[in-house]
Amino acid sequence: MTSCQSISCAVRGNDGWFGKRNDDSSSLGDWYPDTKKLPRGVKGICDKVRSLGLEFGIWVEPEMVNRESGLYREHPEWAMEIPGKKHSEGRSQMILDLANPEVQDHLIKVMSKLFSSCNISYVKWDMNRNFSDIFSRSLPADRQGEVTHRYIIGLYRVMRELTKKFPDILFEGCASGGNRFDLGILCFFPQIWGSDDTDAVCRAEIQNGYSYGYPMSTVTAHVSDCPNHQTLRRTPIETRFNVASFGVLGYECNLNDMSPEDFAAVKAQIAMYKKWREVMQFGRFYRSRSMNDSRSCDGDALGACGYSVLDSLPGNDISWTVVSPDKTRAVSMTMQMFTHPNTQWGVLKPAGLEEGFKYHIEGRSLRFDLREFGGLINYVAPIHVRQDSLQHRTIAKFYKMNSEKDVHDMYGDAMMYAGVHLRSAFASGGYNGNMRYYPDYGSRIYTIEKIG
Repeated sequence: MTSCQSISCAVRGNDGWFGKRNDDSSSLGDWYPDTKKLPRGVKGICDKVRSLGLEFGIWVEPEMVNRESGLYREHPEWAMEIPGKKHSEGRSQMILDLANPEVQDHLIKVMSKLFSSCNISYVKWDMNRNFSDIFSRSLPADRQGEVTHRYIIGLYRVMRELTKKFPDILFEGCASGGNRFDLGILCFFPQIWGSDDTDAVCRAEIQNGYSYGYPMSTVTAHVSDCPNHQTLRRTPIETRFNVASFGVLGYECNLNDMSPEDFAAVKAQIAMYKKWREVMQFGRFYRSRSMNDSRSCDGDALGACGYSVLDSLPGNDISWTVVSPDKTRAVSMTMQMFTHPNTQWGVLKPAGLEEGFKYHIEGRSLRFDLREFGGLINYVAPIHVRQDSLQHRTIAKFYKMNSEKDVHDMYGDAMMYAGVHLRSAFASGGYNGNMRYYPDYGSRIYTIEKIG
């Protein structure tokens, strides 16, 4: 997981660090460590993680309770259930009645004990089911209409107390993904998990929508494994990074299974993000193109409203720019959904720059797997190379295709209105350093700095 300024390790998972949780049917509510899994408790693993130079974070879901838990057996009246009605459970979970001040007091007490047990830097506060069976035993029948409102007020009270007690902990909110983006909760959760859908194509649209109401410094966004766990879509690792980097960047990949090429790419991505993090998180965000944009351009209108010829294909591309408050630094990102023949050229129009400033704009240097070009290798290879053969894989291991070099010095008004003419994209053959490899779900990041 990542915070605004650090990388931390979070403990979570269906096997559970708490109670006797070996699957998702038990132990929610029992927020003490399972000493069979953690012989030295949370502190033991926390100290181990910190000895590696990382900060430590932990996952909790305090608003939920399982029937198979010590808390429910002791206080069944604290769970939301409508008397005389069969309870509709989700994920074997029931909701604790935070409209009840006793429940609020309990959560403050038990979470305070956990958070003070070791040097915790980050807390992922989850909530993984929708409201149903709404009823509070702490209120009379004629006041049951107040329950959901009093629940949220109770949650605010819990978080107000915990954030006062633990001002150095970064709390991240999550409710089955991003279902808790309200201005009230942002007083306590300065960042919120954008969505459980980490597919870069879906996330581009999701984050684009968030940008209409929230600063991107509040939206956590991760580079995840491929094929994506939600959609099974395959997207380039650079595209996954380019989209996630416009939020609070994190990685949820198994580094042990990662290829050497992807591992090297991640190291380069993190280095780039650290250099530009302040701009990307706290700069002014501009949407130049959106996948929800149904505009089409032709003739004279093309230069005025478009990113590329693909503007005639509604929703095919997206373009963002984020600019520092003094307008001396900026980062732009472009991404396309699908490539089309004979539409290889592109024009990038960053937004929000100072018209009179002269800028240096440069694309990141990337390296691509030779196998992405398929059988085209046989147009240049002295021997025939069968696709996906051992020979093909061996050549690809030692020989990479370098990305195009897009470097320009331009004034802000020229960049914003005339646009930066990018290298032509690959079209059937002749790939070289003056050509963009820009396949389906391809994307690029361009850094922009004032010069002179």
